[in-house]
Amino acid sequence: MLRREIPFAFNLPVTGAIGVLAALMTATAVQASDLLANTECSNGECQVEAATPEQLQPSEQPSGPSQSQPSGANPESGDTEGGEGPSCVYDDAEFRSSGKEGPLAAPPGVASCDTSGTGRSQQADETPFEPAALAEQARAMMSPPEPEIGTAPPLGKPRFVNMPAWMWVDGASWEPVTATASVSAGSVNVTATPDRVVWNTGDGSEVVCQGPGTVYTPQVHEDGASPDCGHTYTALPPEGAETGMELTATWEWQVAWSTSDGRSGDLEALTTTSTTPIAVSEIHSVITRIR
Repeated sequence: MLRREIPFAFNLPVTGAIGVLAALMTATAVQASDLLANTECSNGECQVEAATPEQLQPSEQPSGPSQSQPSGANPESGDTEGGEGPSCVYDDAEFRSSGKEGPLAAPPGVASCDTSGTGRSQQADETPFEPAALAEQARAMMSPPEPEIGTAPPLGKPRFVNMPAWMWVDGASWEPVTATASVSAGSVNVTATPDRVVWNTGDGSEVVCQGPGTVYTPQVHEDGASPDCGHTYTALPPEGAETGMELTATWEWQVAWSTSDGRSGDLEALTTTSTTPIAVSEIHSVITRIR
């Protein structure tokens, strides 16, 4: 599990009801260094939420002062007219650049800060829920399986010139992989779906298979060619028979996202790759004349 605790600096109104950080944080009478934005990722699922140190286990509480409060920010300033409004939230530079361990930008729905000195911010519910950043974060945390290569002839045995070879990946792994990132304003579900496997056969050829391929069964298939994912070597490697070559399988995954409010879109595809050594040989025959 990856867990990242990022401090946010904010101001609370001095008088009147405590403002609300709509869409992400529940208002609590805490100081500027007391609120943390947490990202937790486990088993392909990521959750982004806010918490105070008291809400965390003692071992999870961060040490050291908060560095997220910008210069000139006054956590004690507020609306002296007693009006109720959201807290003033500052975007943390470390949070913005945190990459795969946390969101690339402050989660959607966080109120932006009014630096005019009133300590009041725009209403957080005026900030639209933008799922793109959350979707990218969920995608970055996904780990689709690498292709588990199977072949006939079996790995460790040579392929033979002009005889069909079979290739496949583990069909049990040919299933979608999902991840979720969420804030109070909504959630984004990201799904990576197996699309195809591109094989580099080691002799300069490329074979594209739209599925995992068919597992070779001797009693069923005998010496025939694969119905959906195979290759026939037509010549020995330039270096000679059984010279080391590599068979590479690149698994492509199409990635799409959808939100709890019905929006959806596509993201850049993911790929996973496996490589295994192979050898190519040939069968020699001798024809004798019988009298």
